[in-house]
Amino acid sequence: MDVAFAFVCDYADNSAKLTAVGVGFDTIYAKEVPLTQPAFHVVAAFRFKAAEAGTKTIEVHIIDADGGDIVPPLRTRMEIGRPNAGYRYRTQRIALGLHGVVFPAYGDYEVSWLVDGHEATMIPIKVAPTPDQSQG
Repeated sequence: MDVAFAFVCDYADNSAKLTAVGVGFDTIYAKEVPLTQPAFHVVAAFRFKAAEAGTKTIEVHIIDADGGDIVPPLRTRMEIGRPNAGYRYRTQRIALGLHGVVFPAYGDYEVSWLVDGHEATMIPIKVAPTPDQSQG
C-alpha cells in the first residue's frame, strides 16, 4: 500500500471525481480556545497492489500533542478489489467531512490515517492565536 496524497481542506466531494476547496492548510487561527471548528474535510488516496486486495479497516484519528484522540476515531471497512486489467494498482480515495470538532487548546494536532491498524500517513495541524493576539 502506498499513499498517493493526503491533506486537510475546507470542503471535499468524492462522488464522481475528487473535488476539493481550500486545499492543504495546516493552521487554524482562533481568538480563543477551546475552539469549535464548524467544518473541515480530511482527504487521502491510497494505492493498493493486486496482492493487497481484500477487506481493509481504515481509521482516522484527530490527535492532540499528548497523543490522545480529541474525537472518537472514525472507522470504516472497505473492500479493495484487484486492479483492473492493464493496471498495477487500485486507488481508493476517501474524503471525510468533520463537523463541530473541538480543539481544547492552542498547539499541535495531527490527523492520523491508519490502514489495518498501521499508520499510513499523518497530517499536522496547528491551532494558533489569531495574528493580532500574538503581537502583544
